[in-house]
Amino acid sequence: MSFFLKVLVVGDVATGKTSLVNRLVSNVYNEGYKATIGCEFGFKVVEIEGETVRVQLWDLAGQDRLGGISKLYCRDAHGALVVCDVTKTETIAKTTKWKAQVSEYARCSDGSEIPMVLCMNKADLLDVSPAQERLDHQGKEGGFTQVFLTSAKTALNAETAFESLVKAVMQKRAELPPTVVDGRSQNPGGGLKLARQAVDTKSPKRKCC
Repeated sequence: MSFFLKVLVVGDVATGKTSLVNRLVSNVYNEGYKATIGCEFGFKVVEIEGETVRVQLWDLAGQDRLGGISKLYCRDAHGALVVCDVTKTETIAKTTKWKAQVSEYARCSDGSEIPMVLCMNKADLLDVSPAQERLDHQGKEGGFTQVFLTSAKTALNAETAFESLVKAVMQKRAELPPTVVDGRSQNPGGGLKLARQAVDTKSPKRKCC
């Protein structure tokens, strides 16, 4: 059985979101990325516990001038990677803001938050890495599913953080009731119900919006 997941990638501008997506999707790194305008997409297929999971990554712009995250972009999201620059404390502090914006528009069918993993990116620029206790505290304080030091440049923990999020989403999906009404949640956030939604790979592709 094959499953389709929509994962948001959010965070301040210049934290390396696009670089992280390109590392995950194509295993490449390029110093010359320009700031994302609106939203860009990536697609990745992984095997999780014997099941094929097709993940569409929505790389959302981090510019404050865009007025925050669009409700349309968040609709039906199953999980999110929240990205900060580990060398800039202001981007770390704002991760809870990004998490709150996602939660405002995307929730599970039982009303709980969708899984969100914090990626403290650009770890290759650190002289000394933070202790694991500090990372655990950051994740617990922010209410994140997990937190990882990552580097799009060296690929440090990029796959680990991504697979951790996918596993959390799949676990959440298994815990929720199996009833799906037209594939969409009836809660105010409009998030897709995560239970039992299989993708028929033989059917024509549907538009994402």
